[in-house]
Amino acid sequence: MKKLTSILMILVIFITCGNTVSHRNLDVQNQTVRKDTTITLNHNLSLYYASYNSPMKLWYNLHIINNKKKIKVGKGTKFKGTGSELYSSLSPNAKYVVVDGIIKEYVHESDKDSTLHENYTCAIIDIKKAKIIKQMQQDCDGSWNKKSQWVSSAGKVVFE
Repeated sequence: MKKLTSILMILVIFITCGNTVSHRNLDVQNQTVRKDTTITLNHNLSLYYASYNSPMKLWYNLHIINNKKKIKVGKGTKFKGTGSELYSSLSPNAKYVVVDGIIKEYVHESDKDSTLHENYTCAIIDIKKAKIIKQMQQDCDGSWNKKSQWVSSAGKVVFE
């Protein structure tokens, strides 16, 4: 019951949060430009984002740089359309990294205005495979333990 209540609260927040804007501002979603952004994780690993959307303030097109080899992260359909605010957390064994995955898009309500909705998620990426292996919404506020397990803020092991 507690889990159902939490899910319903998240849905209510997701549905009701948003800023009303005029229809002419909808083009900001498509203003992604090439912008190389690299985040160093350790001496061998980095995250590389190839593009940036300034109006949305999100980075896109994630790659892993492992020993100077750049590999595009396999997104599949699960992570399509998500951007990042550049949050990342490398596991102690350096096999996985958690990155944020934020979906921002305008929902059309009429020809005159629409609402900007934001959905905050995160993903665990297998560094060696450059693939998303787990996507989360509720447990993004967790952290890595010494065994390289992702642990929720409530102390539950979410990923081993």
